[in-house]
Formats: sequence, structure tokens, C-alpha cells
Amino acid sequence: MISPTEFVSQVKREMNRVTWPTQKETMLMTAAVIMMVIFVMIYFFFADGLICWALAKILGV
Repeated sequence: MISPTEFVSQVKREMNRVTWPTQKETMLMTAAVIMMVIFVMIYFFFADGLICWALAKILGV
């Protein structure tokens, strides 16, 4: 078991090793995620419409 002060010092050492993304990298990755969400949303919108249309034709509704 380590002491709380030793734990805090280990956490500080590990935090200094972390490579944080730059603001530009963060913005680019955020934009990429938003674009992918929009593309997937559009895909599922049209796929759902196609499936509904096909089921309506098959079931004669």
C-alpha cells in the first residue's frame, strides 16, 4: 500500500507524460466526428425510407 502523497506524486508524473492534442487537432477531430454523424444519419434516413417503402409494397399497405 502506498501513501496518499506518493500516489499524488505518481499521478503528477504520469500527467506530465501525457501528450495532449493541440487546439487544431481537437477541432479537426471534432469536425470529422460531426461529419461522420451527419453521413450516417443521412444513410439511415434513406435506408429506413427504402425499407418502409419495400415493406409497404410487399404487405400491400
